[in-house]
Amino acid sequence: MTKKIKIITDSTACLSKEEAEKYEIEVLPLSVEVDGKTYDPLNELTPESFMELMRESKQLPKSSQPPLGKFVELYEKYLAEGYEVLSIHLTEKLSGTVNTASQAALMTTGEVEVVDTNFIARGQAFQVLEAAKMAQSGNHTMAEIKERMEEIRSKTKLYIVVVTLENLIKGGRVGRVQGLLGSLLNIKLIAELKEGQLEETAKVRSNKKILNYLLELVGAEKRKIVALDIEHANGLQMAEAFQTAAKKLLGISSIPIFDADPVVATHAGNGAFAVMYYTE
Repeated sequence: MTKKIKIITDSTACLSKEEAEKYEIEVLPLSVEVDGKTYDPLNELTPESFMELMRESKQLPKSSQPPLGKFVELYEKYLAEGYEVLSIHLTEKLSGTVNTASQAALMTTGEVEVVDTNFIARGQAFQVLEAAKMAQSGNHTMAEIKERMEEIRSKTKLYIVVVTLENLIKGGRVGRVQGLLGSLLNIKLIAELKEGQLEETAKVRSNKKILNYLLELVGAEKRKIVALDIEHANGLQMAEAFQTAAKKLLGISSIPIFDADPVVATHAGNGAFAVMYYTE
């Protein structure tokens, strides 16, 4: 008989409360600091209130990973209850969270595995949700779950449309996005998150061209898409335009739209939206 496995992740996976409850996933928040005041994004902010704070802040908000002690405490709690622990987090290229989780795992006495998803947002959630479903069934070992997550990781794509580069530049998260450090002059950047780094894939001027570009990408994978999610940071209009067109193109009845959590929104900037999917 396989041991019970507890899934732990962080708030940047942008899981809904319903998903976390249904699949018994423990979510640790990355806190965000705006002009010297620290907030817990799960309990003290709404997406709207955060975008307002960010708009009015003098400096770019700072995100902080959960403290080491919090990880240790949580791991010990579930180990004491007879679980093995699988702790699944955002790419280390964007946060030290996964490294802190690994340190905490070394400080505990039981079976704790830590996984870097190499993604963030719903790209991260695809792996978390699959792991949680497999864990909940009680029919899979830790090794089997990790193997399946690796498979999903290798078949996940995440594209983000950045309307303003200000946040990416201030936060030093530009990666291999080159030559755009001045004003965007109405040029919008489309980048792909590859191996934890943002890489520029296109520069376009109009919203129509953005939609056409993204629809071409998902259209090419049409028959193989398992899940397709949209996420936005005050970019709902574009997110909904893509949702409508993609549903028609792919013949899918449901393509959910999620609000970016404050950490994702801080990196992406106001007006950004992202499309992420994985294939068979």
